[in-house]
Amino acid sequence: MSIRDESRPGGVSMDPIRVLHVDADPVSTAATAECLERAAVPIETLSVTSADEALDRLEHTEIDCLVSEYALPETDGLAFFDAVRATHEAVPFVLYTDSGSEALASEAIGAGVTDYVPKGDGTGADETLRDRILEAVEAARDRSRRERKLRAVETAREGIGMLDDEGRFVYVNRAYADLYGYEPADLLGEHWRRLYPDEHIETVRDEILPMVMAEGSWRGETTGLRADGSTFVEAHSLSTTDDGDLICTVRDVTDRKERERDLERYETIIDALGDPVYTVDSTGHYAFVNDAYAAMTGYEKREIVGRHVSFLLDDPSVAAGEACVRSLLSDDSERQRTYEITVETSDGERIRCEDHLSLLPLEDGRYRGVAGVVRDITERKARERELERYETILETIPDEVYTLDDTGIITEIVPPINAEETTTGYDPEELVGEHISIIMDDEDIATAETEIRALLGDDDHDHASFEMATIARDGERHPNENHIAALPTDEDGRFRGTVGVLRNISDRKARERELKAQNERLDRFAGIVSHDLRNPLNVAQGHLERARETCDCADEDLEAVAWAHDRMAVLIENLLTVARERDPDPDTEPVDLAALAEDCWRHVETDAAELDAETDAVVRVDRARLTQLLENLISNSVEHGGADITLTVGELDDTDGDGFFVADDGSGIPADERDEVFESGYSGDGAGTGLGLAIVERIADTHGWTVTVTEGDDGGARFELTGVDLVDRPRTDGDEE
Repeated sequence: MSIRDESRPGGVSMDPIRVLHVDADPVSTAATAECLERAAVPIETLSVTSADEALDRLEHTEIDCLVSEYALPETDGLAFFDAVRATHEAVPFVLYTDSGSEALASEAIGAGVTDYVPKGDGTGADETLRDRILEAVEAARDRSRRERKLRAVETAREGIGMLDDEGRFVYVNRAYADLYGYEPADLLGEHWRRLYPDEHIETVRDEILPMVMAEGSWRGETTGLRADGSTFVEAHSLSTTDDGDLICTVRDVTDRKERERDLERYETIIDALGDPVYTVDSTGHYAFVNDAYAAMTGYEKREIVGRHVSFLLDDPSVAAGEACVRSLLSDDSERQRTYEITVETSDGERIRCEDHLSLLPLEDGRYRGVAGVVRDITERKARERELERYETILETIPDEVYTLDDTGIITEIVPPINAEETTTGYDPEELVGEHISIIMDDEDIATAETEIRALLGDDDHDHASFEMATIARDGERHPNENHIAALPTDEDGRFRGTVGVLRNISDRKARERELKAQNERLDRFAGIVSHDLRNPLNVAQGHLERARETCDCADEDLEAVAWAHDRMAVLIENLLTVARERDPDPDTEPVDLAALAEDCWRHVETDAAELDAETDAVVRVDRARLTQLLENLISNSVEHGGADITLTVGELDDTDGDGFFVADDGSGIPADERDEVFESGYSGDGAGTGLGLAIVERIADTHGWTVTVTEGDDGGARFELTGVDLVDRPRTDGDEE
């Protein structure tokens, strides 16, 4: 910032100034310092009494301006000035003296002193000195800024040139001239047309330059012509100056196009993979993480990049990673290491993962960092951003990667890391050039073609996955999950083929078969419970009714039988609920909590108990499951809290989180039993089935809620459900603001 600034009072900015005043008279220096302190600019005045002391201070202190008396002990102001200029050429030097004369002033200015101010009488001279100091420092700082800019331009790696209003070069730096194969002097005075092929001159003249003149700047790519007649693609930016000149900045980007095509290929492979990927620089700080890595940790990417790996990894994991790096650096034959790490997510969860680690390419023999692909216990994820990172990451992927051309011919296949042959038993060279039908049947090929057509017609999705089987050399079929994506189209927009990542899912299929068998057993169990138990119970209930009509048995005996029948009915219903509740996806809709609670109350035997539904909350929930949850909580409170309790349903305070509570004023649940009440089969007094509250927790989990039990405000039991999706109730005309 310059000292002069028209936006501030008096046109002066607030950059501080440090002045060194050399004068043997302390009264004079004190008066001058007092005057300078009243300037609009903060001025710090340092005072010394001799030239030697001033020179010493200059060596150790940053000084913006020197003010000196002519008459100094053992020397004079001009001799002192010469000594200053021997080591400090740029610092302004003002001669402020009582020994003034026109001859001395002329001699001082001729010697190169920045300014000469006679002291005179009163404060007017100090004020004049103050103004001269501001002007001198402003000029010195302007010169320094211009010199820095000029040095930056001269040493810039980018080519920088300047054209006058006739389109001729008035300045080029060395990088600009070298780019075109000239000496800088060869281009001065030449027209810009000299640096463009004839077929491109019209475009520059009729399209680019008019845009620059209209908008003040332009940025894009053009074709440059070298002195030897060769051409190159240049990244070109143009901007105008207030004087009508044109600033040109160019870079050779010929190699970038080929690199971009390679980068697209690796990006496509990584995008199809979908596993967490990261890179760490040589200091152990995250340099890049992809979306999958951020999602795994629960942080935003910007919250991770730049942080040390200890931000997410525990000490043993960091130490293990450092040991892997040392091993890779010391053994040229080892390209990749796998080790176990523990990742701590944003919510405190600790995930045990495998980390497939490789070195980034060395630069001048120096270690630059590592790239890693992280896999948790059941799945792997990967993606990378730069070509070097993607190349390194591909070497760490423990899955099989292949590419096909637009006719289905295998163009490349990469076996899992450290494998000499593919998972189908073929060498990669045997498969390249063969049609994909050598390892895939017609049905799976048709599925893949359908998925690719869908991707090509949907801009919002760039990859898909489906299950298939690979056919091994020996004819054995292996279940795989195939992650596929279309390769970027060519320059004419034509389809170029696909890339796929094959992941063996034999273990998953085995688990699915086991789960299916388990579900079938549960269905059979549910049928037995529903038919073989309900029918005898219905018969028993019928006989009980006839016994009441004809038998002389005591009423209390018949009531005991009726109670046993009711308990068996509840037990059967709860067993059926547990056996059949396997759908994890609730069908949600907005539900009025108070209205549903009152409806549930009418369908549960509540004796003399009362309901207080003091909430207007609307919950997005599966209505049938919330009904079951509320009925179980109501039954639990009436059964264990007492027949004359009051049950309250209300919305949680903001401090407790989004959700609602169901509380009673009964006998409550002992603190040492609250962690057990949701376990299947638990019944505090032995009177219940032990399934009601387990079903409550299961319904809450299905919705992503958390249910806890505590003591209510009036004693009793209070069940709190948090993480609930509460819907804003529509405002009516009668609502108050």
